[in-house]
Amino acid sequence: MRRTSGQNGQVLPVLLAVISIAIAALLMSHRTGRAIGQESTLVNAADAAAYSAGNWAARQLNLMAYTNRAMVANHIAVGHLVAYISWLRYAEDASDQIARYSAYLPYVGAATRSANDLLRGVLTASERASWGYINTVDALHGLMTLSQLQARRALAPDVMASVMRRVAHTYDEDFKVNRGGELTAIPAPYKNALQATLGAYRVAMLARVKTDKPGTDQGYFNRIVSRTIKHDRNLSRWIQGRQTNAGPRFGTGGRNWSRSIFSLIRFRKQGPTNLAPRPDAGGWRSADRLQVGLFDFDKFEWGNWRTLASGRASADQLAGNYDGIDRYTRAPKRLQDKGQFTIPAMLTSAIPGQSSTAINAHLSVAKVIYEIPRGCAYRCPRRSAKATLFNPYWRASLDAPRLPRVP
Repeated sequence: MRRTSGQNGQVLPVLLAVISIAIAALLMSHRTGRAIGQESTLVNAADAAAYSAGNWAARQLNLMAYTNRAMVANHIAVGHLVAYISWLRYAEDASDQIARYSAYLPYVGAATRSANDLLRGVLTASERASWGYINTVDALHGLMTLSQLQARRALAPDVMASVMRRVAHTYDEDFKVNRGGELTAIPAPYKNALQATLGAYRVAMLARVKTDKPGTDQGYFNRIVSRTIKHDRNLSRWIQGRQTNAGPRFGTGGRNWSRSIFSLIRFRKQGPTNLAPRPDAGGWRSADRLQVGLFDFDKFEWGNWRTLASGRASADQLAGNYDGIDRYTRAPKRLQDKGQFTIPAMLTSAIPGQSSTAINAHLSVAKVIYEIPRGCAYRCPRRSAKATLFNPYWRASLDAPRLPRVP
């Protein structure tokens, strides 16, 4: 009969213990791996959400800048057109005078009359075209104002949160974005600091930009228009005059010249173009005239000026009514001075396999900054110039989170 050893069967408990430890280690490593993997995904999602929101905000600001620039350019183009019509009326009047006095000269009379007919045709066509052009510009200004209002709405905290959620959910549908109530598992001082950061961000975004009206903006819009005109020498020659609701004052414009013939007869040409304090208060007004003066030998001084030809035009008269710029969007003083702002993206998610109060959380911050490109040289403002919504130089980047100090 076979006899069994007393040590047989003692290996089984040891083997079971080893297997149990191995299974526990595998489960723990799997759980740890999932947690680490989720944390890494959470960090990437937070960075992507913050950068996307910053890029979204920069695009809205640049859209406002492009539309502001377009409105300034269109407004100046209307002024240029008004000055051109005024000059054409003056030129047509002058050619009519010349044709009248030269009517009895052989060949010359026919040539001057033909020139006058040509100028009259150009003037009539230009006047008709100006009506359509100015009214089209008014309609475009209305559309641009609406697009700026939509861009401003796109900067609202709820819209920004929606942008961040869409990006975060491409990583995991369970990720929560900027939910202060999800921070219960974080120690109180840090939780309070994070909640304060999110609250301050929401309040600041509501006043990030502001809508203003020419005429009630302390001259801000008209200063932009004036600087734009002065930047172009040829443009400033055509559009130069006073900023007033009154009519143009001769001697203040840029379309000026004078000539003297042997100190016996002199001519002068004057042509100012006024910019109203408010675009809808008469808009642009322009005038041109040519005058002659004769030397008075009896008094031994120049006699009074006599007008030979003249012309006038105004935006309201050409278009029936010129509304100009009703509203535009500008940067508040705080944004002008700082030239940047931040957008936080706080992402939270429950830790797999743990209690519902255990969470992973990560804060990423995007910085939206006004930065003038280095390569545009003289074509751009000085790099030290304040931030503005009239130049599309807003861009986004990720920034290091900066929370308030906690004890």
